[in-house]
Amino acid sequence: MNKQIPAPLISILADAISSLETHATMDSLFLYSNAPGEPPEGSKSSKAQTWLRRINNEADNPLSVVCLLYTSPSPRDKRQS
Repeated sequence: MNKQIPAPLISILADAISSLETHATMDSLFLYSNAPGEPPEGSKSSKAQTWLRRINNEADNPLSVVCLLYTSPSPRDKRQS
């Protein structure tokens, strides 16, 4: 089974994450999800795409990292409570 994140999903996730998160909460979200490496530079959309591609290249199971991204509580959620 291919465990890579499909390119269309990377695009959709990057758009969604960059729309919902600040730079700081995005960094926190990816770090919480065990995304490899330090936060990339650039716009939020570029940062999200770069990090998702890095997950594909460096993580043992990229889809498990995406699952953590999707299910992890965002610092944004705590502010809305």
